[in-house]
Amino acid sequence: MARTFFDQVLVTEAPRRGSRWMRAASLVMHLVVILLVFVLPITAAYQLPGVYTSLPPVVLASVAKVPPAPVEETRAAAATSAPSVPVAPPEGIQPEVERPAPSLASAPGGLPVGGSGAPFMGVTGSTTITIPLPPEPQPPAPRRPGGDIRYPERLIYVAPMYPPAAQAARIEGIVILEATIDAQGFVQNVSVLRSIPLLDRAAIDAVRQWRYTPTRLNGVAIPIFMTVSVRFAIK
Repeated sequence: MARTFFDQVLVTEAPRRGSRWMRAASLVMHLVVILLVFVLPITAAYQLPGVYTSLPPVVLASVAKVPPAPVEETRAAAATSAPSVPVAPPEGIQPEVERPAPSLASAPGGLPVGGSGAPFMGVTGSTTITIPLPPEPQPPAPRRPGGDIRYPERLIYVAPMYPPAAQAARIEGIVILEATIDAQGFVQNVSVLRSIPLLDRAAIDAVRQWRYTPTRLNGVAIPIFMTVSVRFAIK
């Protein structure tokens, strides 16, 4: 049977075996080449440090102590070096006499000692004198409109709630109140001048919610007394 192309490719031949001496000689040659190329240049270029087997000798020097100077000699030297200061004044110069501090309580007009107010220290600092503070300004008393005082204008109006009992009893009329309007225009301190018992509370509750323009006198806002009438009518 003729050989095909694949049979020729798959044919293997037995490897040739070399002798043992040749292998050993090749290994020795490789080791020699490695030593010559890598190991010898490294050992020749760098010098390895030596190993010290003993420490260098150490010499200890002793310092002599200096004895301290005597205290008496130091004090004498300081006394001689310090400048001398005369204790008594020179001739022709009289010593200064300390004058007593003037008393503020004996000054003209007199300043009160004690009482309420901020403390005021005296000249020598040993006496405490207090000056009374001025009294706080009191708010102006309410006044009635008229003359230079004009009636304020009402800004906010709240209608009174008709009480059901008064409406069922068909009670009508006018409740007259007197109210204090403060400097900002709020209604304060409402009192009854003309009463209808079933309608008084509804009238007071409504007037307390009203708001007026501030009343001014000489450019200053002041509180005023004002009479207010609240009408109740059944429709």
